[in-house]
Amino acid sequence: VNGESLVIDFESKHFVGTVLMRIKDAPPASRDETVVGTKSYFDNRKRRFQAVVKGKFKTPLKMSECVTGQVFSRPSGSLPARWIVTSFIKFVSTLAPQLEANIDGQHPRFLTPLVSTAHTVLEKNHNGNSREESLQSDEPQTNEHFVDKDDRLFNFRVYAGAIDIEAYIEEPSADDAFSIMKHAPDASLVDAGSVSKRQRARKKAFNSIAAKHADEPCFLLDQEYSFEFYQHLLVFDDSLAIDMGRPVGKVQLAPITDGQPIKFMAAHKDPENGQLDELWSFDIWHESLYPYAQAAAGEETFVS
Repeated sequence: VNGESLVIDFESKHFVGTVLMRIKDAPPASRDETVVGTKSYFDNRKRRFQAVVKGKFKTPLKMSECVTGQVFSRPSGSLPARWIVTSFIKFVSTLAPQLEANIDGQHPRFLTPLVSTAHTVLEKNHNGNSREESLQSDEPQTNEHFVDKDDRLFNFRVYAGAIDIEAYIEEPSADDAFSIMKHAPDASLVDAGSVSKRQRARKKAFNSIAAKHADEPCFLLDQEYSFEFYQHLLVFDDSLAIDMGRPVGKVQLAPITDGQPIKFMAAHKDPENGQLDELWSFDIWHESLYPYAQAAAGEETFVS
């Protein structure tokens, strides 16, 4: 919006933070008819989607029990050919060895470990928040990032929201103070290397931690965590689709999800019963989903 990004401060049982989402094919939002500037985050990037979450945990959850992915509240719709489904799951499994995929049940879901799935993870000491300090003052608030006392999060003193969420972040080296690799076994042996090598090292280490259902490490309550996700497979143009490349091409998602939205979510997974307690969950809708959603709800479908 005129050079700004619209973000959401949110809070759940276990987490309080801020989320930023960027979708390449979405039309720009504008508070007026003038759109300032043409530079895009996606310029010179292959990716089509980015999401960043910054915040603090309110519960010291085990990292091995926190997951991200897709969860649906009712059965899937019309699936593509079995070989396409199998190929897609195999492809995802190579990227996320701990993938839990259930497509045939009453509540389909695809889950992978949170820390090893995110493209970037940072852990930064958090000693208070400047917005909280400012709101305790009697001086008038002029900073546009400050929020009215009546509108702030319930646990505002825990975390008042991120004002730097648009800032560029990248995977730090294992010996960096902001690296979560300090909690991984043999992290000192990891070569700094390129960003992609650092990412692979973290993913390998925390996939192993998840596979072992390790009790340690846990998320710390005095740290601010940053999780960045991005990908190039999801297409948000005329219809919501996954671009699987040749020979499959674009696979439409509306009939597969039966009109259910895709999610940007993370959750704590109960190791005993597999139930999910959401850390955050945001539905991503597309107009191509609506006819299927209306039909599933027994409503009359209108086509423009």
